Amino acid sequence: MKTKHIIYAALFAAVIAVGAQIRIPIGPVPVTFQVPMVLLAGFLLGPKLGALSTLVYMLVGLAGVPVFAGSGGIGSLVSPSFGFIIGYIPAAFIAGFGSGNNKSLLKASGFGMLALAVIYIFGFLYFVFIMNQVIGTPVSLIEALMVTVVPFAIKDTIITVLTAMFARTLYARGLRPAV
Repeated sequence: MKTKHIIYAALFAAVIAVGAQIRIPIGPVPVTFQVPMVLLAGFLLGPKLGALSTLVYMLVGLAGVPVFAGSGGIGSLVSPSFGFIIGYIPAAFIAGFGSGNNKSLLKASGFGMLALAVIYIFGFLYFVFIMNQVIGTPVSLIEALMVTVVPFAIKDTIITVLTAMFARTLYARGLRPAV
């Protein structure tokens, strides 16, 4: 791996961390920029470096730096929402297959939607496990779905398509890192 690749991965880890801290209070569920930054990492860096950047983000947070929407540390592992962060790694990898100037917006959006589904699956399953097995608060699958997916699905779908459009705009303007 070249030095510039490590720099790109570290840079996007920082971009994801900043995105986690930005909240726009729209309705009952605030809009954050964490998921679009994860997708953008995949779209711009490709599968391997996109996944590496999200892995670096997760490890920095677990090391204690408050990058997870205002928190951090090893205790994050028992947070019911930590599964979403774990899901960022395969999601960025999948989004990376939607990268490239030769990919249509439909194809890039499709990979973005698949990546979003992976984030939801990891987040949902981890939430159910932590709530039921670690915290000891029984949560049904329907209740978990209503907490982890339903409130975010429409917003995240729109944001995913907008992120794919933004990535394609960056490509068209030659602003893609030379990876």
